Amino acid sequence: MNLQEAVVEPPYVAFAIRPNPGVWEHVRVNSEDLSVEPITSTQYLKFKER
Repeated sequence: MNLQEAVVEPPYVAFAIRPNPGVWEHVRVNSEDLSVEPITSTQYLKFKER
């Protein structure tokens, strides 16, 4: 599993993770309570555009 990219917009940090070639997963972490939630590729790209 490889972390490919991270985007910070407090209090959230979004990660693009590549567990296998051609497979992407995206998660968002709340830095205040350390909750982790999966997000879609579309949500991740919108998060990056902010």
